[in-house]
Amino acid sequence: MTRELQGIEITLDGVGHTLSDRRLRVPIYQRSYAWEDKQVIDLLQDIFSSLRSGGQEYFIGSIVISANNNENEVVDGQQRLATISVIIAAIRDYFFENSDRPRADGINNKYLAVVDIRSQETISKLKLNGNDHTFFYQGIISLPDCREIRPSRESHYRLKRAYELAKTHIKNFLSNSNNPTDALMDLLEFIENNLKVIIVLVPNHANAFTIFETLNDRGLELAISDLLKNYLFGRSEDRINEVQANWTEMYALLENTENELLIVTFIRHYWSSIYGLTRERVLYDEIKRKITSKQRTVDLSFNLSKFSKIYIAIIDASNSFWNDFSDETKVHIENLNLFGMVQVRPLLLAIISKFNRPETERAIKLLVSSSVRFLIHGGLGGGALETQYSQTAKEINEGLITTATNLVDRMRTVIPNDEQFKESFKTANVSKPSLARYYLMVLEKCYNGSLKPELVPNSDTTAVNLEHVLPKNPDSSWGLTEEKVKVLHNRLGNLALLSSKLNSEIGNASFELKKTSYQNSSFNLTKSIYDLDEWNEEKILARQEQLSNLAIQAWSINI
Repeated sequence: MTRELQGIEITLDGVGHTLSDRRLRVPIYQRSYAWEDKQVIDLLQDIFSSLRSGGQEYFIGSIVISANNNENEVVDGQQRLATISVIIAAIRDYFFENSDRPRADGINNKYLAVVDIRSQETISKLKLNGNDHTFFYQGIISLPDCREIRPSRESHYRLKRAYELAKTHIKNFLSNSNNPTDALMDLLEFIENNLKVIIVLVPNHANAFTIFETLNDRGLELAISDLLKNYLFGRSEDRINEVQANWTEMYALLENTENELLIVTFIRHYWSSIYGLTRERVLYDEIKRKITSKQRTVDLSFNLSKFSKIYIAIIDASNSFWNDFSDETKVHIENLNLFGMVQVRPLLLAIISKFNRPETERAIKLLVSSSVRFLIHGGLGGGALETQYSQTAKEINEGLITTATNLVDRMRTVIPNDEQFKESFKTANVSKPSLARYYLMVLEKCYNGSLKPELVPNSDTTAVNLEHVLPKNPDSSWGLTEEKVKVLHNRLGNLALLSSKLNSEIGNASFELKKTSYQNSSFNLTKSIYDLDEWNEEKILARQEQLSNLAIQAWSINI
C-alpha cells in the first residue's frame, strides 16, 4: 500500500523487503547502535511468537528515509534496521556453518551485501555511522570465515551481543523442528513479508525531520538528543550541512565517553548556563520556544560544538585544554569530579568562557572550597544548589559578574560561612574512602604549611591507605560499646593516612600496638597520634576539632 502526499511517499512494507530493495545509509550525525539486550530479546520473541502463531503480520514501527542526492538516508529507524540485519546474518551463518553455501550466499546477496558492478567491491546494503560501520560490516555482515575484527566501543559490543542473542534464539527455535532448512526459510519469509514497517520516504531533509517530529508527537518514544537534533536540522534550511557538521563534531566528542546520557546532560547544562536552570523534561520545549529562526539554529549548533570541547575538559583534568593552566587548577578540576558535583558544570562553562585565565583559576579554586563546604555542612539540596549555580552562570554570561571576587560576593549568602563550616566539620562522618583520603591529604598539606615535594600526600591507594584508628571490629581492650563504635568509626577525627604496607600489618591490633606504626609515618597528622596515651571518644572529638580549625583555612572562601 502506497500513499503520496506533497512529495512524501508512505508505504507499508515488510522490513526484509525494505532491506533487499534498497541500499540504505545511516548519516554520520546519527547515534551509534544503542539497543540493549532487552530490546533485542523483545524483538526476537515477538518475531518467533508471531511466526509460531501462524505467521500473522506483526508491525514494528516506522522508518523515515530521506531520498537526498540519489542516496537513501535513514533519518529514523536505524536501530531496528541494524537489528534485523543482524538477525538475517545469524540465519545466513547457520546455513554457512552447516555447509549449505548456496543458501548462505543467496541470503547474503539478497539482504546483506551487494557487489558494485564498476568497482567489484562488496558493499553492505545497510551502512551504519562512522563509529559502527567497520565493525558492523567486518564483524557481522561479512561471512564467518572473513571476520578478523574485535569490538572496540560499547556500541560494537552491543552489536556483537545482538548477534549472539539472535544465534541463541535461532538455535532454540530449530530445536523443535524436524526440518531446520524449511523452518529458517519460513522465518526469513516472515521477516521479508510479514514483519511490517511503515516506510516514510521524503524527498529532502526538511520533510524528513518534520515527519520524525510528527511521529514522536503521536507516541513514538525517542531520545531527547534525537528530537533536538532533528528539530535543529529541520530549522536549518539551506544551512543544514553547517548545522549537521557542528552536531556531528559535538556528538563524536561526547560519544567517545561511552556515556550516551552525557549528550543530553551537556546540552542541558549549556542551556542552563545561558538561560538559568532548565530541567531535562522541559529542555526540548524550551529550545523550540527560543530557537525559531535559521540563524539562531546555526548559532546554537556552533555553540554546542564549541562548548562541548570545554565540557569534555571539565570532566577530564588530563585533557589538553588544561595545558596552559597551572597544575593546581588541574588538581582542582580532578577534585570537583571526585566530589561528583555535576550541578556546578553550568557555572564552570560560564566561568571558563567569560573569565580570563587568572580569574578562571581563582574561581575554580573557590568552587572547590565551596563544594567541600556544601558536602560537609549540607544546607542547599542538590536541586537548590543547581539553581544557584545556573543562575550565577547566567549572570556571568550577561556580564553582571566578571571576576572571582564578584563571584564569591554573589555566592557568599549561600556558601556555609567559617563558623557553620567549622561546626559541621567537628561532627562530620565520611563513609566514602576517596573523599576521606582527599580531606586528609588537603589537611595534611595545610598542617605542614609548605610541604617538600617528596612529602606531598600520595593519592595512589597501592601506596597510601585510609587508616581507621578505632577499627570496625575492635576487641575488648578498646573499652567501647558496639553502638559507640558505629558512631565513631567513620568520624574524620578517627581517620588517618598511612602507607598501605603499614596499614595491612596493624589490622585490628590494640591502640598501643597501632600507634608505633604511626610514629614511622611520613604524614605529620598521623604521626601526632603517637603522642597520645589512649584512643577513645574524647580523643577522637578533640582531634576532629583540631582538623576543623585547619579546614576553614584549607577550604577558605576568601579570594
